[in-house]
Amino acid sequence: MKKLLKPSSIGFYILMLLGCFIIGLYFAGAIDAGKNQGLAGGAIVVGYGVLFAGVGFIASFFIAYYVATKLLVKINVFLLILLLAAIGYKYLEFQQRDKLEKEESEKFDPPSTTPTPQTEPLGMAKLYSRHINDGVPQKILNEENSQMGMGFFSPNYYESPTLYFYVNLNLEKSLMDHAPYDSITFKRYKFNQFEIATAPPFLVPEYLKLDYDRLNFKVMSVSEDFIEVVVNKTNGQTSYVDRRAGRLIYWPEFLLSMHSVEFLPYSKEKVHERSFENSGKVNTPHQFMRAVQIKGVWMKVLLLNGDFKTVANGWIQWKREGKLLIMYNLLS
Repeated sequence: MKKLLKPSSIGFYILMLLGCFIIGLYFAGAIDAGKNQGLAGGAIVVGYGVLFAGVGFIASFFIAYYVATKLLVKINVFLLILLLAAIGYKYLEFQQRDKLEKEESEKFDPPSTTPTPQTEPLGMAKLYSRHINDGVPQKILNEENSQMGMGFFSPNYYESPTLYFYVNLNLEKSLMDHAPYDSITFKRYKFNQFEIATAPPFLVPEYLKLDYDRLNFKVMSVSEDFIEVVVNKTNGQTSYVDRRAGRLIYWPEFLLSMHSVEFLPYSKEKVHERSFENSGKVNTPHQFMRAVQIKGVWMKVLLLNGDFKTVANGWIQWKREGKLLIMYNLLS
């Protein structure tokens, strides 16, 4: 037992704990353990570190007991060198990433045209606020924003830290034959979360909440290589992006992923027993609806009470003549 309390043994316990924790973090990063997990992503990555650290710490007692003291000292030196090397590598990696981000941001300067007074301040204010849309969990299509579009585009910033914007396309030519005129760059910060590093002043996407892995642009048209998206929802400005740079989510898939849906304020729409206009009405009292199936312009919904428990189900018409008849709640 005295051997387990020697300075060399205690040092070995600490080095094994720290070393295995770092190995766990690297392992989590290698398998993308926190990818697309929102706020839980950081906890998942740290969890791997804690798990590896716990196993290493327990194993260190057995190793210290059976290994000779002189050999244990050598192992401590080796572990210390590895630990310092890992820290140095991460520091150099951070410096290199920071340098690349600066080069990327300098590569695409915004055009010399002067944005409209409405675009520049609104875009900059909304984009660089970490709490954009915090108080607006739902989106209502009104007279100023009546075009539904085809759905939404969500960039894959996990795989590509830069999203390029294109204009004046020749659709007979490939993506490689076009030069981008501007871009957004993303950077990863603590707990495997992302934030926007640089962006054009006109940018006001449909929905931006990166701490919940949400960045959506409304899609207006689709071609083989490009997707036309609304880059400023306040004035309808559009640009083109690489179709393979993210995920295209059509309206039915998007609505089925929502936490709940509701009729627009002052709406006269009703819940029907079946998916046609003249079917019977469902009059069960409820507070929310959740989409479970979409068939054309009709949506099957679960009717939920204030505790989000199902009390009935029915069908609602979710769009008519290219306009939404409902509002949706992305978050609870």
